[in-house]
Amino acid sequence: MFRRWLSHLWPITQQREPGHFGELTVRWEVGTKVLNSTNGNQSFGALHRVWQAVFDELDLRNDPPRDVLLLGLGGGSVPAILRDELGISAPITAVEMDPAMVRIARSHFGLDRHADLQVITGDATIQVHALRPRYELVVVDLFDDLDLARGVDARTFLHGLRDRCAEGGLVCFNTVSHDEASDGRCEAVLAHAKAIFREVHEFRLEEVNRVFIIS
Repeated sequence: MFRRWLSHLWPITQQREPGHFGELTVRWEVGTKVLNSTNGNQSFGALHRVWQAVFDELDLRNDPPRDVLLLGLGGGSVPAILRDELGISAPITAVEMDPAMVRIARSHFGLDRHADLQVITGDATIQVHALRPRYELVVVDLFDDLDLARGVDARTFLHGLRDRCAEGGLVCFNTVSHDEASDGRCEAVLAHAKAIFREVHEFRLEEVNRVFIIS
Protein backbone atom coordinates (compact mmCIF):
# COMPACT_ATOMS: atom_id res chain seq x y z
CA MET A 1 0.00 0.00 0.00
CA PHE A 2 1.35 3.39 -1.08
CA ARG A 3 0.36 5.18 2.15
CA ARG A 4 2.13 2.57 4.26
CA TRP A 5 5.33 2.93 2.24
CA LEU A 6 5.18 6.73 2.22
CA SER A 7 4.66 6.82 5.99
CA HIS A 8 8.25 5.68 6.45
CA LEU A 9 9.20 9.16 5.21
CA TRP A 10 6.56 11.16 7.09
CA PRO A 11 3.20 10.50 8.79
CA ILE A 12 0.18 10.23 6.48
CA THR A 13 -3.21 11.21 7.91
CA GLN A 14 -6.10 9.02 6.77
CA GLN A 15 -9.03 10.30 8.83
CA ARG A 16 -9.87 12.91 11.45
CA GLU A 17 -12.97 12.67 13.60
CA PRO A 18 -14.23 14.55 16.67
CA GLY A 19 -14.23 12.37 19.76
CA HIS A 20 -15.55 12.69 23.29
CA PHE A 21 -12.29 14.22 24.55
CA GLY A 22 -11.20 16.04 21.38
CA GLU A 23 -10.10 15.26 17.85
CA LEU A 24 -9.05 11.72 16.94
CA THR A 25 -6.69 11.07 14.06
CA VAL A 26 -6.08 7.84 12.18
CA ARG A 27 -2.76 7.96 10.39
CA TRP A 28 0.08 5.87 9.08
CA GLU A 29 3.39 6.17 10.97
CA VAL A 30 6.48 4.21 9.87
CA GLY A 31 4.37 1.60 8.11
CA THR A 32 1.80 1.15 10.89
CA LYS A 33 -1.73 2.53 11.10
CA VAL A 34 -2.25 4.17 14.50
CA LEU A 35 -4.93 6.10 16.37
CA ASN A 36 -3.88 9.34 18.05
CA SER A 37 -5.52 12.00 20.19
CA THR A 38 -4.27 15.57 20.14
CA ASN A 39 -1.11 14.91 22.17
CA GLY A 40 -0.80 11.15 22.58
CA ASN A 41 -1.20 7.74 21.05
CA GLN A 42 -4.45 5.92 21.77
CA SER A 43 -3.76 2.62 19.98
CA PHE A 44 -1.19 0.74 17.91
CA GLY A 45 1.74 3.10 18.54
CA ALA A 46 3.52 3.78 21.84
CA LEU A 47 0.51 2.52 23.80
CA HIS A 48 0.61 -0.78 21.91
CA ARG A 49 4.24 -1.19 22.88
CA VAL A 50 3.38 -0.51 26.53
CA TRP A 51 0.85 -3.33 26.67
CA GLN A 52 3.10 -5.68 24.70
CA ALA A 53 5.81 -5.15 27.31
CA VAL A 54 3.44 -5.57 30.26
CA PHE A 55 1.85 -8.76 28.93
CA ASP A 56 5.27 -10.15 28.10
CA GLU A 57 6.47 -9.42 31.64
CA LEU A 58 3.40 -11.22 33.00
CA ASP A 59 4.02 -14.16 30.61
CA LEU A 60 0.38 -14.20 29.55
CA ARG A 61 1.19 -16.38 26.55
CA ASN A 62 2.03 -19.27 28.90
CA ASP A 63 -0.32 -18.29 31.72
CA PRO A 64 -3.42 -16.88 30.00
CA PRO A 65 -6.35 -15.48 31.99
CA ARG A 66 -9.73 -17.22 31.83
CA ASP A 67 -11.52 -13.91 31.19
CA VAL A 68 -10.61 -10.25 30.69
CA LEU A 69 -12.21 -6.92 31.57
CA LEU A 70 -10.83 -4.03 29.53
CA LEU A 71 -11.70 -0.54 30.74
CA GLY A 72 -10.83 1.77 27.85
CA LEU A 73 -10.95 0.08 24.46
CA GLY A 74 -9.45 2.82 22.31
CA GLY A 75 -8.75 1.51 18.82
CA GLY A 76 -8.39 -2.05 20.07
CA SER A 77 -4.69 -2.55 20.84
CA VAL A 78 -5.30 -4.82 23.82
CA PRO A 79 -7.66 -7.24 22.02
CA ALA A 80 -5.25 -7.33 19.07
CA ILE A 81 -2.30 -8.22 21.33
CA LEU A 82 -4.25 -10.85 23.25
CA ARG A 83 -5.84 -12.47 20.19
CA ASP A 84 -3.42 -11.94 17.30
CA GLU A 85 -0.05 -11.88 19.05
CA LEU A 86 -0.51 -14.10 22.11
CA GLY A 87 -3.23 -16.45 20.83
CA ILE A 88 -5.38 -15.92 23.93
CA SER A 89 -9.04 -16.79 23.29
CA ALA A 90 -10.42 -15.80 26.73
CA PRO A 91 -13.68 -13.82 26.59
CA ILE A 92 -13.10 -10.06 26.69
CA THR A 93 -15.58 -7.51 28.04
CA ALA A 94 -14.54 -3.99 26.96
CA VAL A 95 -15.98 -0.72 28.24
CA GLU A 96 -15.47 2.42 26.12
CA MET A 97 -17.09 5.81 26.74
CA ASP A 98 -16.43 7.29 23.29
CA PRO A 99 -18.62 5.97 20.44
CA ALA A 100 -16.17 7.53 17.95
CA MET A 101 -13.41 5.29 19.32
CA VAL A 102 -15.58 2.22 18.79
CA ARG A 103 -16.48 3.27 15.23
CA ILE A 104 -12.81 3.81 14.38
CA ALA A 105 -11.79 0.53 16.00
CA ARG A 106 -14.31 -1.26 13.79
CA SER A 107 -13.74 0.59 10.53
CA HIS A 108 -9.95 0.98 10.62
CA PHE A 109 -8.59 -1.70 12.95
CA GLY A 110 -10.83 -4.72 12.38
CA LEU A 111 -12.27 -4.90 15.87
CA ASP A 112 -15.12 -7.17 14.80
CA ARG A 113 -12.74 -9.92 13.73
CA HIS A 114 -12.14 -10.78 17.39
CA ALA A 115 -14.41 -13.54 18.63
CA ASP A 116 -15.87 -13.49 22.15
CA LEU A 117 -15.48 -9.71 22.51
CA GLN A 118 -18.34 -7.74 24.07
CA VAL A 119 -18.18 -3.95 23.84
CA ILE A 120 -20.16 -1.86 26.32
CA THR A 121 -20.47 1.85 25.51
CA GLY A 122 -20.42 3.71 28.80
CA ASP A 123 -18.42 5.37 31.56
CA ALA A 124 -15.99 2.87 33.08
CA THR A 125 -16.12 4.62 36.47
CA ILE A 126 -19.83 3.70 36.57
CA GLN A 127 -19.67 0.35 34.80
CA VAL A 128 -17.00 -0.95 37.17
CA HIS A 129 -19.69 -0.87 39.87
CA ALA A 130 -22.60 -1.91 37.62
CA LEU A 131 -20.98 -5.07 36.26
CA ARG A 132 -21.34 -8.21 38.35
CA PRO A 133 -18.81 -10.78 37.03
CA ARG A 134 -15.28 -10.98 38.38
CA TYR A 135 -12.36 -11.29 35.97
CA GLU A 136 -8.92 -12.87 36.17
CA LEU A 137 -7.38 -9.95 34.26
CA VAL A 138 -8.58 -6.35 34.51
CA VAL A 139 -6.86 -3.88 32.17
CA VAL A 140 -7.33 -0.17 32.88
CA ASP A 141 -6.43 2.31 30.14
CA LEU A 142 -8.61 5.38 30.69
CA PHE A 143 -7.39 8.74 29.45
CA ASP A 144 -8.51 12.18 28.38
CA ASP A 145 -5.77 12.75 25.79
CA LEU A 146 -2.53 12.48 27.85
CA ASP A 147 -4.19 12.75 31.26
CA LEU A 148 -6.07 10.20 33.32
CA ALA A 149 -9.81 10.37 32.73
CA ARG A 150 -11.91 12.03 35.40
CA GLY A 151 -12.51 9.85 38.45
CA VAL A 152 -10.10 7.02 37.77
CA ASP A 153 -7.69 8.21 40.47
CA ALA A 154 -10.48 8.16 43.07
CA ARG A 155 -10.55 5.64 45.90
CA THR A 156 -14.07 4.56 44.93
CA PHE A 157 -12.85 3.52 41.48
CA LEU A 158 -10.07 1.38 42.98
CA HIS A 159 -12.66 -0.26 45.24
CA GLY A 160 -14.66 -1.04 42.12
CA LEU A 161 -11.62 -2.63 40.51
CA ARG A 162 -11.13 -4.81 43.57
CA ASP A 163 -14.74 -5.97 43.29
CA ARG A 164 -14.30 -6.85 39.61
CA CYS A 165 -11.00 -8.70 40.11
CA ALA A 166 -11.28 -12.44 40.74
CA GLU A 167 -9.45 -14.08 43.63
CA GLY A 168 -5.88 -14.57 42.46
CA GLY A 169 -6.43 -12.22 39.51
CA LEU A 170 -4.53 -9.13 38.40
CA VAL A 171 -5.33 -5.50 37.66
CA CYS A 172 -3.03 -3.77 35.15
CA PHE A 173 -3.53 -0.01 35.53
CA ASN A 174 -1.83 2.30 33.01
CA THR A 175 -1.06 5.88 34.06
CA VAL A 176 1.01 8.66 32.50
CA SER A 177 3.30 11.07 34.33
CA HIS A 178 4.21 13.97 32.03
CA ASP A 179 4.13 16.89 34.48
CA GLU A 180 3.74 17.62 38.19
CA ALA A 181 -0.06 17.45 38.15
CA SER A 182 -0.23 14.17 36.25
CA ASP A 183 2.44 12.65 38.48
CA GLY A 184 0.34 13.58 41.50
CA ARG A 185 -2.61 11.70 40.03
CA CYS A 186 -0.39 8.67 39.39
CA GLU A 187 0.68 8.78 43.03
CA ALA A 188 -2.97 8.94 44.10
CA VAL A 189 -3.71 5.75 42.12
CA LEU A 190 -0.67 4.08 43.68
CA ALA A 191 -1.64 5.10 47.22
CA HIS A 192 -5.24 3.89 46.84
CA ALA A 193 -4.07 0.61 45.28
CA LYS A 194 -1.69 -0.04 48.16
CA ALA A 195 -4.44 0.64 50.70
CA ILE A 196 -7.07 -1.55 49.01
CA PHE A 197 -5.10 -4.45 47.47
CA ARG A 198 -2.41 -6.76 48.81
CA GLU A 199 0.44 -6.08 46.38
CA VAL A 200 1.38 -3.40 43.87
CA HIS A 201 4.31 -3.49 41.45
CA GLU A 202 5.23 -0.74 39.02
CA PHE A 203 6.64 -0.80 35.47
CA ARG A 204 7.96 2.40 33.90
CA LEU A 205 7.75 2.34 30.12
CA GLU A 206 8.06 4.71 27.14
CA GLU A 207 9.54 7.41 29.45
CA VAL A 208 6.14 8.60 30.78
CA ASN A 209 4.01 5.50 31.38
CA ARG A 210 3.67 4.14 34.91
CA VAL A 211 1.83 0.81 34.83
CA PHE A 212 0.75 -0.61 38.18
CA ILE A 213 0.34 -4.39 38.45
CA ILE A 214 -2.08 -4.89 41.31
CA SER A 215 -3.16 -8.10 43.05
